[in-house]
Order: sequence, then C-alpha cells, then structure tokens
Amino acid sequence: MRFAEPNLLYLLFLVPTLIAVFVYAERKRKAQLSHMTVNEKPGMVMGAGFERRLAYTILLSLGTLFLVLAAARPQWGTKLEEAKARGIDIIIAVDVSASMSADDVSPNRMARARQQVDKFLNLLEGDRVGLIAFAGSAFTYCPLTLDYGSVRLFLDSLEPGIITDPGTDIPSAVREAGRVFTRAKSTAQRVLVVFSDGENHEGDINAAVAEARDNGMTVFTIGIGNPGKSGSRIPIGEENGEIVYKTDRQGHIVFSQLDEAALQEIATKGGGDYYRISEAGIELSQIYKSLNLAQEAEFSSRRGQTMEDRFQYPLLIALAFLISAYSLGHRSFKKLRRTQEVHG
Repeated sequence: MRFAEPNLLYLLFLVPTLIAVFVYAERKRKAQLSHMTVNEKPGMVMGAGFERRLAYTILLSLGTLFLVLAAARPQWGTKLEEAKARGIDIIIAVDVSASMSADDVSPNRMARARQQVDKFLNLLEGDRVGLIAFAGSAFTYCPLTLDYGSVRLFLDSLEPGIITDPGTDIPSAVREAGRVFTRAKSTAQRVLVVFSDGENHEGDINAAVAEARDNGMTVFTIGIGNPGKSGSRIPIGEENGEIVYKTDRQGHIVFSQLDEAALQEIATKGGGDYYRISEAGIELSQIYKSLNLAQEAEFSSRRGQTMEDRFQYPLLIALAFLISAYSLGHRSFKKLRRTQEVHG
C-alpha cells in the first residue's frame, strides 16, 4: 500500500491534539466544579457524565484519523488504465556540430541547448515530441512519442562530434523532420524547432523550407550563442593538460560566432519565429503559447497499469465515526442526565 498524497499525513497531529484538548478540558472542569462546592458537603451538579464525553472524544478522534487517511489517498492493487492524448507534433532538432562546444554562453553552447530543450519539454502537455541530431547530416535520435522521459534520455547523450560529418546542414535536419512526420501519419500541426548557432550554414535551405511548408510544417529557430562577442574558440580536446582549440588549414585558431541572420531567415521562410535564448529562457514559453492555437489531433491511446485509489474505505469509516460523534454530542440530555458527586 502507498499514499498518493503522503504530505497530508502530517495532519494526523490533529488526533493527539484532540486528546490533549479533552484532557485539559476535564482538568479544568474538575477545578471549576471544586470551586462550586463546599468542602464539607458534596455538591450535586447536573450534566453529561465523564463516560459520555470520553466516548464523544474517541469517536471524533477516530473520525479525524480516518478522514486524514482518506485525504492522503491510500492506494493498493493495480488496474489497467487507458488514456488518450490530444496535441500537436513537435520535432526538436539540435545542432551537434563542433562549434557547439564554444563557451561564449555558460557552460557551453551544447550544454545550454540541452538545458533549454529540457525546459521546453516541461511546457508540453499531450504533445508528441521527436528528437533529431544534426551536423553535416541529420539523424533521428528519438521518433515522435508521448514519453518525455525517453526523449530526455536521448537528449542527455547529445554531444558535439556524435555525427562525424562536419558543418551545420540545417536543410538536412528539415528534410529528416519531414520524413519523421510522414512516417507518423498524423493530422496534427507539424512543428520543427531548431536549436543551433547557425554557423557554417550549408545546403539549399530555401528548397528544404519550401518543401516543409508544402507538407504543413512550421519552422522555428532558436539561437544558441552570444552575439555580443566577436567570436569564441572551439575546444576539441586536451594535450599535456592544456585545452586544444580548433584551427584552420593554415594553423590559425578558428573563432565561432552566432549567425542570427541565417536563423532569422530560416524562421521567416518557415512560417515561424526566431528567438535567441536568454538566461531566463522565457522565449520557449512564447513559442508554446503560439503553438497552443495550432491544429490538434487525438493520438493513439496508451494502456498501462496504475495503482488503484482506495480512499473510499477510510472515508466511509470516517463518516460513520463523525456522524456517531455528532449524534452523541447533540442528543437530548433529558434521559441522559446524571449527577456527579464532587468532593473538594
């Protein structure tokens, strides 16, 4: 057995509190009655007896106990559950070219891209997501799925160099996304979100984006990098304890810079928008707000085993105790009066 809302179990402190209040009230009652009587003679006082008050407190305490247990939602046993999801199809394409190792944003472009994609996944509700990695070519890392945990597992493995083809061929990522959407055979809105520094842009982007638009795809681009810097070196390893940076054929160190103009052009022709990631990352929520107006579709049902709620049982027991306590506390005293002899 487990509790779906275990934090509510802290409310069980109400039970000893009720008992403590009862004990305090009885002591106070005894003290008051002692002052109302003469030491030499016993006083005769009309009222409910101690047993009645004790029974009322016990019933109220038990009712409170089981009410808290019901609120914490005890669960045991499993059941098959079928759930249908409605949403849109989103492919996230992440640049894994060598320039994504540049550290003009902290800790580096690749790490920042992973962080922002993870934040983007937190915004999604019922949307299918796929993951593409690209450099000089593109590869589908994760097909469209409702399992965001699986997407995150693949996301964590993305690193510069996992695709050995050099360059940043965004058109190949656009065409690969088109193939993924075609295989999925979905009627939902098709959205491609490209995370890249846009540098060394290769291929015929105009033809790729035009084809994507014809297939109902909207393309957003997300810039990863610092446009305020003249460029950042690209670390490619270590040698003798020192970082080695990428060089050109003449041996000069290569500097990488965010190419916002290229990414802006791709987004404009793709019917989407371009955003440069900031520290707050609010750009991602702006994208998702615009996607909420897009065409949705109902995806395949998912069946799985879930723990079954059993809160009904403690709730019924709680109601029985509380109703009994209420009845006992408000019953007429005519037939239940008794005298108490109090000695000083």
